[in-house]
Amino acid sequence: MFRFCINPTALDLPRSCALLHGVARSYRVAGYRTTLALKSVIRGAACYTTPRARHLVTEDAFLILNRGQQYDLEFVDSRLTETLCPFFQPGFLEHVAHSLRSSAERQLDQIEADGPALEFPERLYPMRGAVARALGGLRRGLATPPASDSWLEDQLYALAAALIGIREQVPREIDRFPGRRPATRAELFRRLHRGRDFLLSHYDRRVTIAEAAQAACLSPFHFHRMFKEAFGTTPLQFLQEHRLAIARRLLWTTDQPVTVICLGVGFQSIGTFSWLFRRRFGLSPRQFRGRCSSRSTPQD
Repeated sequence: MFRFCINPTALDLPRSCALLHGVARSYRVAGYRTTLALKSVIRGAACYTTPRARHLVTEDAFLILNRGQQYDLEFVDSRLTETLCPFFQPGFLEHVAHSLRSSAERQLDQIEADGPALEFPERLYPMRGAVARALGGLRRGLATPPASDSWLEDQLYALAAALIGIREQVPREIDRFPGRRPATRAELFRRLHRGRDFLLSHYDRRVTIAEAAQAACLSPFHFHRMFKEAFGTTPLQFLQEHRLAIARRLLWTTDQPVTVICLGVGFQSIGTFSWLFRRRFGLSPRQFRGRCSSRSTPQD
């Protein structure tokens, strides 16, 4: 029923449950129409641009694109970028969802899934939980070859179950958004996440609330007010926290000068960056780099 392939040909990719793994300094794709796919990077950064949004995928997040979505891809990090991208053959996630929600008795009588194709909110998701663990398993398996198609099948069932779990959380997330009518909450959920992804994907330059609001198709004031109500922080506070988190990771994983990191994550002043970093993490950027140099993992 389903085929499983590691790094298949372009012809086989749409007809397979596949895992694409690649490492390059520069790479571009234009106008590719995908099957349902998950986009993640192990290191570096990859920018996926759809007709409606731009998503910057880094080590901290993954992106889900639905079947039929068209996108452009470009690696945007000056260092090597390593990607890990599972693609799902049409019907595969529906099959897993059918098995998870059906009784054992029903599955004896109805093997094939019924109903429409599954869709997910197309947005950046934090790299955590069951999906992060499943992607970690894929990464470790590729690092200890020979990884086989049968191994991939085993791993993708676990990943599919984790993705179904995420999808089932969406209605509860939408219900927590502002708005009296369900349709209003659902639309606000889509638009605010589009604006949130805009902020995440443009952290390295000066961004205004008006620009993020335009990406969300909302007025600036309404975007600012609804964003704070939905996410518990203002858009620029959210962006600042994201910049500090990226700077912290770069201080930990690279030897780039502090000034280069400061400007690279979107801060305009080294003094402001150092003050905010100290307030958030209790150490200046230089103290953080020196204090953590002997540790194996960064401390929260």
